[in-house]
Amino acid sequence: MKKIYGFTLAEISVVLVLIILTFILVMPNIIEDNKKIDRITKWKTTYQNLEYIFSALSAQATETDNASFKKAVNNDEKADLLFNMLSPYLRVEKSVSTDEYKTYFLNGTKVNEEDKHYITNLHILNSGKVVGIKWLNTPESYMDKLPAAIMSVDLNGLNQPNKWGYDIFGINIYANKIEPLGKTDDDYIIKNDCSKKGTGITCSYLYYIYGGEFK
Repeated sequence: MKKIYGFTLAEISVVLVLIILTFILVMPNIIEDNKKIDRITKWKTTYQNLEYIFSALSAQATETDNASFKKAVNNDEKADLLFNMLSPYLRVEKSVSTDEYKTYFLNGTKVNEEDKHYITNLHILNSGKVVGIKWLNTPESYMDKLPAAIMSVDLNGLNQPNKWGYDIFGINIYANKIEPLGKTDDDYIIKNDCSKKGTGITCSYLYYIYGGEFK
């Protein structure tokens, strides 16, 4: 019979070291993947809730509401009007200033005042989320084809990192519908923007449509 030799202590130690090193290298990726899945799930659920809210809001809109928007003298007043209409559905707790809440793009660049996605009409909800509304310079006659406003939703609230495509997502608001920010048929733009070198704006569309996995 052949003699069967057991492993030496040195061989066992090497195997254990390799297992531990593999665990150390892989575990952070597993944790981050789980966090990403959680963010995607929360965003998809949030978007579905927003679809319901805007559908209900559209059904209940009155001529008085329309007249109020026409009388508003600037975009800030229109953003306030829209937010007041949404407040009963969103359960707003208080307003938030841009001094205590600063936002960034996914690549780490700070969102500046001149950027389209710089939003000052910000509020914190009782859920802890931070929601913002910005009215755009879209002619009334084009609001069924071009967004009239955008809304941002920070799933993580005031807690950092406050980055678009990481914890901040958003929607375009049209006269008769909403859609995720960054919607485009160009897969190359989506893939590159929803990355660490991009702004993260298209992640709102990518994570809702593709579930966070580019195909």
